[in-house]
Amino acid sequence: MEVQQLRENFSPILIFDDECSLCQRFTDSVKRMEHTTHINFQPLNNVELFEKFPILNKEECEREVHLLLSNYEVLKGPKVVEYLITLNPTIKKISWLIQSNAGQKALDIFYKSSNLYRESLLNRCPKCKNK
Repeated sequence: MEVQQLRENFSPILIFDDECSLCQRFTDSVKRMEHTTHINFQPLNNVELFEKFPILNKEECEREVHLLLSNYEVLKGPKVVEYLITLNPTIKKISWLIQSNAGQKALDIFYKSSNLYRESLLNRCPKCKNK
C-alpha cells in the first residue's frame, strides 16, 4: 500500500489507561459521542502499539492522554480535548472561541485539573501504585 493511501485510510488512535477508572470513563464518554466513531481506542498496556508506532513514547502516554492522528502526528493532553471538542459540527461553528488565547487557557486549566485528579486517584489506588 502506498504512503498516501495509508495516510488516507489511517484512523486516529486514542491511547488510554484502561486500569484508571477516570480514564475509562473518559474513553466511554468519547465512544458515545456521535462524531467519534472513526477513532480507535487502544489501552496503554498494548505493547504492540508502541512497536508499530515508534513515534509514541510509553512513559509520556502514561503521564497524559495521547491521540495518534497519523504515523507522524500525535496530539497530547489539552490538544486531544480540543480535537475531540471540535469534531462536533455545532461546535465547529464557534471553534474560534476554543482557539482563542482565552479558550486555550480554559482548556489547559480544565485538562491540568483533570490530570491532577487522575494522578491523585492513581496514587491512592493500591493496585496502581504497584505498577
